[in-house]
Amino acid sequence: MLIEERSAALRVSQAPSGTALASARGLPVHGAVLLAAACVVIAALTLLLPSAPTYDPWSWIIWGREIAHLDLVTTEGPSWKPLPVAFTTIFSFFGSWSPDLWLVVARAGAIAACALAFRVARGLGGGIVGGVAAACALAIAPWWIRSGALGNSEGLLVALVLGAIDREIAGDRRFAFWLAVCAGLLRPEVWPFLGLYGLFVMYTKAYSWRVVVGVGVAVLAVWTLPEWWGSGDLLRAAHRAKNVNAGAPTYADNPAREVLHDAGLMLTTPLIVGLLCCGVMVIARRRDRIMAVVIAMSIAWLGLVAYMTSDGFSGNQRYLMGPVALLMVLGGAGIGWALGLVVDGIARYVPAVRSVGRRPSLVVVVLASAVVGLVFAAPSFERFSPNLRGLKYQAQLADELPGLIRTAGGAEKLKACGTPFTGPFLVPVVAWNLRMHTKDIRLSPQAPSVTFRVRTTARARAVPSLKDVGDDTTLATGSKWRIVASCGSPGA
Repeated sequence: MLIEERSAALRVSQAPSGTALASARGLPVHGAVLLAAACVVIAALTLLLPSAPTYDPWSWIIWGREIAHLDLVTTEGPSWKPLPVAFTTIFSFFGSWSPDLWLVVARAGAIAACALAFRVARGLGGGIVGGVAAACALAIAPWWIRSGALGNSEGLLVALVLGAIDREIAGDRRFAFWLAVCAGLLRPEVWPFLGLYGLFVMYTKAYSWRVVVGVGVAVLAVWTLPEWWGSGDLLRAAHRAKNVNAGAPTYADNPAREVLHDAGLMLTTPLIVGLLCCGVMVIARRRDRIMAVVIAMSIAWLGLVAYMTSDGFSGNQRYLMGPVALLMVLGGAGIGWALGLVVDGIARYVPAVRSVGRRPSLVVVVLASAVVGLVFAAPSFERFSPNLRGLKYQAQLADELPGLIRTAGGAEKLKACGTPFTGPFLVPVVAWNLRMHTKDIRLSPQAPSVTFRVRTTARARAVPSLKDVGDDTTLATGSKWRIVASCGSPGA
């Protein structure tokens, strides 16, 4: 346990004792290793289900392979992210296992984030019940499941941010700093908070200014120098982030308000009630600085995303996962604290309840946690099955393609026929299987061509159109894909 408890079940003390802090400092290495190992094992087991990365992770996987071959090209694809590509560069030496290895890391991060949501909500004063509420709400959220299952990096981001908060609560500032640095390698929105925390680390003398400044320079370097190598543009990632797909909040009449509205939709009614309780909690516990900092951070992060969206960035749901996850933790902490107050209030007037309030039994703790966890998870249940069906379809798309390429004669034969074309969201998976750069996969077929025609969702129309190349020569057909060739020169 990171914090000395005065009420073993529903609440923890407002601040850990000196003894608790000292013991907490001895835990992080072993605790982090055990947590990471458990999450990796669980994540690896999820590969028994249909699994495949989505657009951005496929691009990181390709870039890892290209770095290993000293042939990085980032002119096309999503924004650069240093930490995922560091993993995928190592994984590239495992060949076809690389996509699965990245999925394990991404999913392990999402799983760890749920465990850390429990720890942080509990550490902020929500007790076990509040921790369970936060963990259940996050774990079952449909946008969270989908993002983690498809290999996006937001699960890892939230795990690192919550891990840094957890270590700060425990007084282990050095470990917290390095976790925050890793979070800064996933999203640039983290940089302002990392900079402020770096100043705090210097002020408290946890690290010297040379270390903090050096790390800051290194973070900027790994964000920009690989882009310079791969595209010739140091700021290509920022420019790409402003190349926004249709339907993004950027195109709303008021982009900032649209972003805040989307964030609100990600929060369920129990979480909003918990956040109201959290506000009361802060007023009642004025000395709780860490709680105040987490609240300020979540609000500032949301505000930053809203501002960036007004400035031309997409502001899609993945931008919001970090601050919304923090709000979920705060909501869990708030409801746990409020329930603790209710138990204390009842105990004053009902003698039979007094002993429960002072030393609740394990049965009471489990029952209270189960009820609250169910209440916080229930709003997301109805979207669980449709979400899984969509994930299964995406996995089938990726799983079917390698076999079809072999049936069509193999990657080299297809590349010799003509330029590969496919739908806009399937470019990276085609590039991976053909061992090509993403920039070499085009969207609007022109002869000579090999067109990878696909239904991106179960009800979507197949893309791209074959009107300019015809569909006389089908090399391979599957349930999701059709490979159509138009070899030779145009008009031949």
